[in-house]
Amino acid sequence: MNRRRAIVLILAISLSFVQFISVGCSSKKKEESQSTTEGFDMKAASNVADTYMKYLMKEDTENSKKFYSKELSKGAANEENRNLKILGYDLSETNEIGKSGLFKINVSRADKSKPFASLDEYSLKIKKEGSDYKISETNNVVQKEAFIQNNQIRIRNKNNVNTNLVVDFGGIPNYAFSKDDKTNVDKITVPKNHYGIMTFAYTGDSLAISTFDKDAYIAIIKLDEAMSVQGSGQGGEGGDSEGGDKQKGGGGAGGGGQEKPIGKEITSLDLLKDTTVEFLTFSPTEKFITVQYTKPNVGHCIRVYQSDGGDLIPYKFEEKFPIDKVNILFSSYDKETINFDIVPKKANDKSAGDVIGKWQINLRDFKAKKM
Repeated sequence: MNRRRAIVLILAISLSFVQFISVGCSSKKKEESQSTTEGFDMKAASNVADTYMKYLMKEDTENSKKFYSKELSKGAANEENRNLKILGYDLSETNEIGKSGLFKINVSRADKSKPFASLDEYSLKIKKEGSDYKISETNNVVQKEAFIQNNQIRIRNKNNVNTNLVVDFGGIPNYAFSKDDKTNVDKITVPKNHYGIMTFAYTGDSLAISTFDKDAYIAIIKLDEAMSVQGSGQGGEGGDSEGGDKQKGGGGAGGGGQEKPIGKEITSLDLLKDTTVEFLTFSPTEKFITVQYTKPNVGHCIRVYQSDGGDLIPYKFEEKFPIDKVNILFSSYDKETINFDIVPKKANDKSAGDVIGKWQINLRDFKAKKM
């Protein structure tokens, strides 16, 4: 009998010990979980960086400033260059440093008032301020600038004084097809009176350009800076910012043979009749490029092309929406989607209410949906 009681006692002690260990492990896991929750969340910080850049693209300074830390807000500028617009960005690098995140972003800008483009590297340091993620430091380093000088498109790299020739009017095709011509029969004269809006791809390996008079020509030039001849480069941003007289600026792609251009290959995207190109912007993957344009009887609209080859994606916006009643405005890119807004041409017009709003196209299957 005593032996049986002893066995029962041993079993009871063993069970209590197991329960004690179990509770201890559970408490430890809970503490670890709380520690992880209270730590730095890179995904949350990345969302802040992305949302902040989208506000900058929309020139929404009031909302963008809400992401600054208390210290950074004290030094925020009140004025900015409204003509130099951010057209797109690509998050190129992320690093977690202690309880903060460092995000490097390639940013493509263009001047809306003259042919000028820049490719910048933004650095954002994001930390926790209370329960919120805030931008505590920012930095900007210019990688490339493209501008017009003597009717040539030229590029300056970083802080270099010398510049490189990309192309002049002689290096641009004389004729091109409009994507509206399904038969590819009618070759149209490429306008060479003025350069228009330009924009860099985020790697800096390509430059999208436009030329115009009554019509607008758009193309992508691939760059090969190994071909540059620095000895004949010129500094400064002189010359006619709109391209000026088409008879000036050298007798060919090489500027009369004196300087070898770094423009390696040009891909014609389109020739748009009676059109003004408002801006061009690459997708983060650089597989696609969007053209925002305006034309009589259409208003504001967009087209999306494949960068490699220049084909239109199988979604023609002018045919999908009632363009007599709405404007179609590019909003932003995500990795695999393009976002755009459908807005009424007349503020009180509700006849196209079923399509008014925010839309998105999947760039894998090219299907659109209203958000």
